[in-house]
Amino acid sequence: MKKWAIIGGLIAVVVLALIIGLLYWGDEGPVTARLRDISIVFISLFSVIATILLAAIVGAILWLVFTLRDKVVPLLETLSSTATRVKGTTEFMTEQAVSPVIQAAGAFAKFRAVTRVATGGKKRPVARKRKGSNVL
Repeated sequence: MKKWAIIGGLIAVVVLALIIGLLYWGDEGPVTARLRDISIVFISLFSVIATILLAAIVGAILWLVFTLRDKVVPLLETLSSTATRVKGTTEFMTEQAVSPVIQAAGAFAKFRAVTRVATGGKKRPVARKRKGSNVL
């Protein structure tokens, strides 16, 4: 960062010295006319530099767009296939693993309901003892 500040300062000093040198170089006409001519030259020079920089920026943006397009499209295809695989896995797990557990839990709930009805709906004869507490 310090290097670029020094380079920028040197360029500014050189440009200022160039303007002053061109302003006092030659005695044809008034100072304002020479200053006008010098400013026209610098304005045209800066417009050329700005055009070149703008073209470089447009080229860099185009390169970025094409690079991203070449990388994003395969990434989206991979993401799509991964999402399809996850969907298939969740469907398999639902059908093969979760459904039997739900059916077993339902059967156990039915058995509990039948035993509750058969015993008259009584609660447990002895209260459960919770872990970590001394209260029955």
